Amino acid sequence: GSFLEGILDHLPALVSLTIPSVNSFRRVGPGCWTGSDVSWGVEDKEAPLRVCIDPATRCATNVELKLADSTSNVYLKIAAVLSAGLDGIMRGLKLRPMAGSTEAEDLDTSLASKLPATFEESLEYLQCDNFLCSILGKELVICYIALRKAEIEDSSGVSLEDE
Repeated sequence: GSFLEGILDHLPALVSLTIPSVNSFRRVGPGCWTGSDVSWGVEDKEAPLRVCIDPATRCATNVELKLADSTSNVYLKIAAVLSAGLDGIMRGLKLRPMAGSTEAEDLDTSLASKLPATFEESLEYLQCDNFLCSILGKELVICYIALRKAEIEDSSGVSLEDE
């Protein structure tokens, strides 16, 4: 549970690395089977972290991070996600209640926060995530954010049809 909570704790910043483009964010939201808030669920296709169950044994087989696509740098993505999970273990974080559960509805709304609505907003979360900045290296994060902001600026004002 602590590993998953570590990922959830860093998820607003992680998405800047796992869905790293304006177009990636166009495919995120309610009804897109990606999730739009920081949550997890069992066989819940709307949760960003989905625990998959084997129908025959009813045992968990794997966990899917739904907020990842092929436009990301696989090395940065894996390093950041694994580090976030390990941070959860190191800090002994307790896994929040599953999305849609009675416990989740009673939970402090700060834990059930929305994900960044835009790629640019996710970069702000990355810049403020001291743990991920230290793991990835401050220099890399500064350059990554500068490059991605330049890409955002280049694509601003360009219609979807013109892309």
